[in-house]
Amino acid sequence: MRIGILGVGSLAEYLVRGARGFEGGERVEFLLSPRSATRAAKLAATQGCVVAASNQAVVDRCEMVLICLPAAGGLEILADLRFTPAHLVCSAMAAARIAPLRAAVAPAAAFCAMMPGYANAFSAGPSLLFPDNGPWAEFLGKLGPVHPFADATTFETAAVFGAMSGASVFLMRHLIDWYTKHGLSPDLARRLVAETLRGNAEVLLQSDEPLDLIARGVTTPGGITEMLVAHLEQTGALTAWHEAMDMVLARMSPD
Repeated sequence: MRIGILGVGSLAEYLVRGARGFEGGERVEFLLSPRSATRAAKLAATQGCVVAASNQAVVDRCEMVLICLPAAGGLEILADLRFTPAHLVCSAMAAARIAPLRAAVAPAAAFCAMMPGYANAFSAGPSLLFPDNGPWAEFLGKLGPVHPFADATTFETAAVFGAMSGASVFLMRHLIDWYTKHGLSPDLARRLVAETLRGNAEVLLQSDEPLDLIARGVTTPGGITEMLVAHLEQTGALTAWHEAMDMVLARMSPD
């Protein structure tokens, strides 16, 4: 499998690292655009990637092209390149929509993907793919679970998880900060928060109980969980998540 990557920023680095760390990942060849020369050189030295002379050189040598360009200006860069019907172009650009992407890379086949990024470096982050495609699903499967979508509306709704994932890091940092201010070492606070959230995530993944039943099971009437959640609800802290995610969805789906 040969993957050409246009745009060598943090996301591209995470995806390369994740694919390389996956069993059999050494059989994936990566050809990088010269954008972000320092990072591209680093990936060439540490991950066995090859740096192409230009964006068009990447397209000319790879049928599978992964787009990690900045959302601002990314489509314009793609429109200046020459694609063929044999190309499979997958965009991981934030808020990418399928219709403008198809127009920019025609006559190539176009796909949209969304992933958290950093978690994919450890093959632990989910990826969304629209529409489904065997070769791209195979590649993304090296980076974590893959969820294919059959229509743009549900894909765009699910893609809000990209922002949700990033925001959850800020939430974890906020919780860790509370523990350190109250005397825990930064290392212990970090592990305590991460292990707690990972444990609860495993409950959702492995238990078939309804979510409301799980919530009741971890809440003792009159106990400390009930007290904490009640205050969060009274101050609008939980509702604010829905409001903010609505804002992200509106930005990603302006129509």
